[in-house]
Amino acid sequence: MKSISRYLILLTLLVSSLGAPAYVQARSLPAETDTPKADSFEPPEPDYLSFLPAASETAYTAPTPAQLEETSRQVNSFDCALVTEVPVAECQVLSALYASTNGAGWTNHANWLETNTISAWYGVTVSVGHVIKLILGSNLLSGPLPAGLNALSSLQTLDLHNNQLSGTIPTELGSLSTLKELELYGNSLSGTIPASLGSLSQLTSLTLGLNQLSGSIPPELGNLTNLTRLWLYNNQLNGSIPAELGNLNKLNVLAIGINPLTGTIPPELANLTQAWAISIEDCQLSGAIPSAFGGLTALMYLYLNHNQLSGSIPSTLGNLANLRYLELQHNQLSGSIPTTFGGLSQLSLLDLAYNQLSGSIPTQLGSLSHLTWLRLNHNALTGSIPYQLGQGNFYQLDLGYNNLSGPIPVALGNLSDTLGLLVLRNNALSSAIPPELGNLTELVHLDLSQNLLSGNVPASFTNLVDLCEPGDPTFPCSAGYELNLGYNRLNVPATEPPAIFLALKDPDWYQTQWQAAYIPNATGGSVLTYDGSTLISIPAGAAGKDFYLEYTPFPAPTQPTGFAYAGRSFDLSAFDVSDNPITSFVLPLVVRISYNEADLGGVLENTLALFYWNSSSANWEDAVGTCPGGAYTRSTAENWFSLPVCHLSEFALMGAGYSWLYLPILLR
Repeated sequence: MKSISRYLILLTLLVSSLGAPAYVQARSLPAETDTPKADSFEPPEPDYLSFLPAASETAYTAPTPAQLEETSRQVNSFDCALVTEVPVAECQVLSALYASTNGAGWTNHANWLETNTISAWYGVTVSVGHVIKLILGSNLLSGPLPAGLNALSSLQTLDLHNNQLSGTIPTELGSLSTLKELELYGNSLSGTIPASLGSLSQLTSLTLGLNQLSGSIPPELGNLTNLTRLWLYNNQLNGSIPAELGNLNKLNVLAIGINPLTGTIPPELANLTQAWAISIEDCQLSGAIPSAFGGLTALMYLYLNHNQLSGSIPSTLGNLANLRYLELQHNQLSGSIPTTFGGLSQLSLLDLAYNQLSGSIPTQLGSLSHLTWLRLNHNALTGSIPYQLGQGNFYQLDLGYNNLSGPIPVALGNLSDTLGLLVLRNNALSSAIPPELGNLTELVHLDLSQNLLSGNVPASFTNLVDLCEPGDPTFPCSAGYELNLGYNRLNVPATEPPAIFLALKDPDWYQTQWQAAYIPNATGGSVLTYDGSTLISIPAGAAGKDFYLEYTPFPAPTQPTGFAYAGRSFDLSAFDVSDNPITSFVLPLVVRISYNEADLGGVLENTLALFYWNSSSANWEDAVGTCPGGAYTRSTAENWFSLPVCHLSEFALMGAGYSWLYLPILLR
């Protein structure tokens, strides 16, 4: 069937370093007194991968000829033989680094090659006659790392993150036996990760993310048993994840995602019992999630999303009492959502969207008081929406694109203090919309479209003044949030407050009366509109193939007409099973229109005709002419007429004998 879905563009979450060790890069939150429109929509929680360092926002700046000339002058005029604070070889390698990375163009190069006191050089720490720290992160170093860095034999920290370094990682770095921190993330380094780095037995932090590194992850990294941080994310690393990484029993953060890694998740990673964050998202991993991950009780963040993982979600993950973020979306996971998730008392975000999950939504999720983001959309979940979800504190609740049925729980109206986004679209929800949804005054986005909802749109919807309006350029509406009630069986009485409100918030509200029917070629079929006013009969063989017929009423014609409008217009469209449009038929469809004379706007019933918009001639024409020899059949006594139709388009009921200027309006 023709797709009419609108895709949500989800905003980036607000960020903080909540619950993270001190070395995690912290980011500020709004003060409690700040109340922008989206405060209740974006919870103050760590963002996606907030435990990872941010990439430099400084645009690449090529070295200028003047900078290169000045760098060369400084290097050639400085004599390391006059330096006594550190060995000459250490001075020479620092000078080589300055020359190789355009030192004159650094953001800060205070005292470099200007004084013989090396400890006075910006970013250099000297102890007991040796350089022990070289920290030049975010300093516009540009170019390759020089050879000979292993001359810094007492180096403990090499931090060159967020620069413009290119070339490969020197193999000789593996001989820096005292090195504890190697921070090279956020550059343009290429080539492979040297296996020699596995010899750095004192290393506690290895961050090589946000580069262009390729090849496989060296299994030798499993020798770094003092490592607490391993950040290799966002490179071009391939191959499988080495099982040897399971030896890193002091590791706090494993971030190797956003790489084209293949194979399965090694069960040995369940040995990382000190890990509080594991990020293996956006890879090409397959197979099951190891059930032994349920033993990672220190874990706060688990990102396995955007892979090809299959099988069921291990119920053992319900043992992770410290878990705050669980992201498993965009995989091929099947089975039910574990009821053990009711034990994840600290959980803030649960994203299981875009999988193949079935069964019902566990009622236990409603008892998770910290859960603010629940995304279960695009699965095959069945049953009703648990009323217990109304006991939560959700900012976002997305249950769209499932097979949920039954009414919308009245209890969802209890989420009035928090809920900013509610998506229930593309299910089989029925009955009336609860008036209690009008209590959700923090809503920015509400999508109930493509269900079986009926009855009147509640008058309480006029309370939802924060709902985004189409075209609003301000945050968060600029991200595509809106009100969508289309493709249901709802009534919106004209001139009533809900109709006036919807005209502003959801100009396509008339699509609430949309209908679609599958028409087999062998038997034909019919479509009777919800209000019973229009019947479309399709004979067998009408299109020569099976197809879908869609009926969408409009509040008024979308094109100007010189005929007198008699109060009804609609669109008929058809699509084959491959979603190809069908506009003409070999056998006529029969359209029967029933009417009340009081609703004809003064048009005499004996002049009533069904017109269609001919896009080729850009004119309204009598629809009876779409079929050769077509003619009307009328019953003024019973207030109906019918006619054959062989071409689909937009249709409007008008008076054929009148010539009034009509301009389309939104509400009649």
